[in-house]
Amino acid sequence: MSMKKRFHSILILSGLIYLTTCVSLVRAVEDNKVLNAQVQVVLDKLPLDKQEELKDFDEMVDQYINGYAWVEEDDVPPIEISVQIYLEKQATSIEERYTCTILVTGPDIRYYDKRAVFPFQAGDQIEHGATFHPLSGLIDFYIYLAIANEIDKLGYLEGQKYFDKAKAVMEQGKFTRYNTGWDRREDLIDELYSDNYKKFREMKDYFFYATSILPKEKDEARKYMVKAMEMLQEVMDKQHDLEAGKKFVDTHHMTVINLFKDAQDKRPIKILQNIDFDRSKLYDEYLY
Repeated sequence: MSMKKRFHSILILSGLIYLTTCVSLVRAVEDNKVLNAQVQVVLDKLPLDKQEELKDFDEMVDQYINGYAWVEEDDVPPIEISVQIYLEKQATSIEERYTCTILVTGPDIRYYDKRAVFPFQAGDQIEHGATFHPLSGLIDFYIYLAIANEIDKLGYLEGQKYFDKAKAVMEQGKFTRYNTGWDRREDLIDELYSDNYKKFREMKDYFFYATSILPKEKDEARKYMVKAMEMLQEVMDKQHDLEAGKKFVDTHHMTVINLFKDAQDKRPIKILQNIDFDRSKLYDEYLY
């Protein structure tokens, strides 16, 4: 074979190897893709020139979140969340800088944060990596919290690894130049690591185990659900304004009602009524 033909063959082979590698990487991400986020970026409050400059920002954020394998465990059910980001321009003569409000919601969680600041200019990318960036750090923080809450539903404190990942991001964020809001995020982490919140997470283990054995083992499910509601009452008695507890009740109160509406022991419904005053009349319908 001539040198020219041999070189041509090598180029073709190299191209095939590169293509195969790229396809394999894409498949690896897809195979491990547990998180599915609905992403919305709102630029309405930016000047028109900045809206044009950041017209692809939503696609970048979407790819950053949905194009990455966040969850390390196998056999985790799909995690569905929503991420909304609202940008405003921050006046500065030094660099292009933005303030950001982020809202991350899941089936029974909601994180709202309007105290974020990050630098960004045309040509910048949002990337996963070892170097902390205030924008990717903000996204990572709330994505890990959302994942932690969902994986907690699979077993006793199963989501701890992801709470720890969020805490590690916070520890980086609070020591950067762009530390606006990281003090509040540290307060949130302190709450999530408190004994009372741990009991809330333990309550979820009882609750979701009860739902997992329905409808076949209804009597057994009721025993676990009674325990869950007793623990929830202890948690809310200690911290009436616990946002996670309120959101949990908003999402799951009908599950409890449906399990106990024809039971002799309706204590779980009564507990919810004591916690959830706004729906008191609804609970009355099943108590009396």
